[in-house]
Amino acid sequence: IIIVPISMANDPYNQSWKRTILPILWLLFLTLFTFFSLFYYNAGIPHDPSGTLNQLEMLVQGFYFQLALQVYLAYGLVLCAFMCIFLLQVCVPKDVIMRNGILKATTFHYSLRRATDLKRSCTRKLNNLLSNAVDLHWKDWFGVKVTAAERFVLEPKKTVRIGGLFWTWHNWWTRKLTNTYGIWLHSRLAIAQECQVIALLFGLVLLVWGGSTLARDADAKREELSLEPDTNPLKEDALRFVPEGWVVKASFAFGGVFAVGVGAILILVYVPSTVSTILALRSGKIATFDDPKQFYSYREEADTVFYNVGNAIYALLGSAGLFFLIFGGVLFLFLWPISASTMLLILSWCLGLGITIWIKYILMLLTRKRYQQAFMRKQPRAANYNALAMECWHLGVGGGTLLSRLGQFLFAAAFWIGRIDVPFLDEHVNLFGYSFDYVPIYYRREILVHETHKHPFINRLGGMFLMRIKHGSNFSSAAGSKWRLLFTFALFPWLAKYRKSKDKKDGEEEKSMMLSSVSTPAEGRIQRLKNRIEAR
Repeated sequence: IIIVPISMANDPYNQSWKRTILPILWLLFLTLFTFFSLFYYNAGIPHDPSGTLNQLEMLVQGFYFQLALQVYLAYGLVLCAFMCIFLLQVCVPKDVIMRNGILKATTFHYSLRRATDLKRSCTRKLNNLLSNAVDLHWKDWFGVKVTAAERFVLEPKKTVRIGGLFWTWHNWWTRKLTNTYGIWLHSRLAIAQECQVIALLFGLVLLVWGGSTLARDADAKREELSLEPDTNPLKEDALRFVPEGWVVKASFAFGGVFAVGVGAILILVYVPSTVSTILALRSGKIATFDDPKQFYSYREEADTVFYNVGNAIYALLGSAGLFFLIFGGVLFLFLWPISASTMLLILSWCLGLGITIWIKYILMLLTRKRYQQAFMRKQPRAANYNALAMECWHLGVGGGTLLSRLGQFLFAAAFWIGRIDVPFLDEHVNLFGYSFDYVPIYYRREILVHETHKHPFINRLGGMFLMRIKHGSNFSSAAGSKWRLLFTFALFPWLAKYRKSKDKKDGEEEKSMMLSSVSTPAEGRIQRLKNRIEAR
């Protein structure tokens, strides 16, 4: 009822102004009707003739509710402005838009711009492939004439390190991510990221409101308890049990800083992680056809991609909430009078254990350099005494390893529970064949679904097939296909090395067809080629 009519305007193929203006009017109605209804409700408070405020009226009059209402109005008007850009694209003639730089920049649909960039990336990749082939065929090897096959074997592999947080966001900002590397970021990821930002801001407002409310209630309760007569034996215990308001505020603020920080980090890493996964799939680091069991399981349930938006939102809230409880709860236990002494005792024990472990670690470094050499012992007797002493020492401080592993696993689980883009548990972590974390599989399925359509080469091949269907024999004739095949084998003979066979019989037949100088190099071939070059 709400989303479907609004989304009708977000159609790059829409040519009707009526189909665009109706979603704008519907969005304006939802925004303004809700805002003014709550505005006039707030203006009429109190509604009770006696003048008393109920809980709903106090909530509506609160600062945070009014702030949320203003943000709602601004967000709705911003969406309407973007929809008006789509309306301008439909109403203004195309030649006028193309002549005007400002209109072209504002009305050219983002999806169409990305599709154009994707086609450019395919052209750039093919041009680079041809350029490298020309260099391989017509350039000398340090002044010595060699064949293309010899140069291919002798030429060192040149690699460039790509990927990472800053690399991804920089190339996204400069549009190189699409027009150079041909990486398509699907729209569901953008929707999930936007919803994550909104959920994090909403959680922050709720956190501030909840902390201030609880602190005010705690101070009011302590003031009420302080009025009790001193003869009441439970007065002191009650005052110790009810925390002061500043304790609650400090705990909420400390936990909120970590929760918001973790939420921001999770939002920032989704796009770089998606890009890294795409590159790993294209390069073969993540097996596809070489791992048929896992890959075909992705193909069987490709419709499960609709889980990803909801999973991303609640995973973020869950991870941020866990960090809030951990850090805010620990500070609260340190400041609360009832648990403060116990927490200080635990802290002193942990500090003593940590100092002892560090001393042991330093001694291990010193003795390792003196008594050990790789897997061998320089002084066997002294090394044995040292190992026995260290083992006895570790029996006393081994609890530090338990605490360290427990803390690392808990913090890692609290953080990675907010990520649905990468698996946290290894594939071998299962119970009777049941793997505990299937959520990242849904995300990887969506990446593969879009790669099936938006990979630059697949996109280009799809366009060629459509052109063939449209123009028939006038496009891509049989003679042209044979010529392109000869051209490929002449310029790129090494491509035959990577052809896959369906079975052993096909594999044996293919071996006889491949160029043996490249596809079946014998042992020591590189050295023989070097000898031939030196002989020339």
